[in-house]
Amino acid sequence: MPDHAALYGLIGAVSGAALGAGAGVIGPILLHRRQAGERREQDIRAEQRQREQVQREEDWRREQVQREENWRREQARREESWRQRQFRQVVNREKKIDREALIRRLTAIRASTRGYQDILTKHYQLLTSGTQVGIEDFENDLAVAHSELNSAFDEALVDGVWFAHARQASFLIPPSSSILPAVGGLRGQGIDTTVLVDALREAADLVRACVNGESPIPESLRGETEQALAEVEAARGELVVYIKGRVDGLSVE
Repeated sequence: MPDHAALYGLIGAVSGAALGAGAGVIGPILLHRRQAGERREQDIRAEQRQREQVQREEDWRREQVQREENWRREQARREESWRQRQFRQVVNREKKIDREALIRRLTAIRASTRGYQDILTKHYQLLTSGTQVGIEDFENDLAVAHSELNSAFDEALVDGVWFAHARQASFLIPPSSSILPAVGGLRGQGIDTTVLVDALREAADLVRACVNGESPIPESLRGETEQALAEVEAARGELVVYIKGRVDGLSVE
């Protein structure tokens, strides 16, 4: 029994020593492994934080780029809108200038034909009232009316207001006037002035005959002259209606 007890004591002592030695070796290994795992986890978390920081910086840069791009697009849109407004203003201003110029030219046609008609009517009425009219005074007054009428028709033709068969008005136009080469080459909105031109020419010839003829004016010549003046009034009335329609149309554009 004592021998067995001693044996057991020896085995226990050896086992205890072995266990103590093993614990002395395994303990540091386990600690090292635990510390290594903790470092890996820290490294992983640090790497994750770094990736997240890089992503945030990248997102911020993209957001800044997008904001800048949006700003540039908005700026370009505003500049384009401003240019378009400026362009429309210029176009509208030019249209207004052209419209006003055309209205002036149309009214000049109306006024000049009225002036020409008034010259014929005035001299005829002087003659019928018994007042002597000199041929030189008549021709001088008519020459002024011719000049104003020529200018008005020239201006209208230059702007494309084409009066159909205006070449029939050549009796009014001296060879130096631009209406002769210009007429026939333009095709704008127009009215046939052949009747008016023929009536003005006929009335001018008849009033001239009254000025040059005997006094009192013979009834036949008087009748022809008054008829011719009435035809001038009717033909000019059609022209005035046309011009008024054009002016009214231009005014509301």
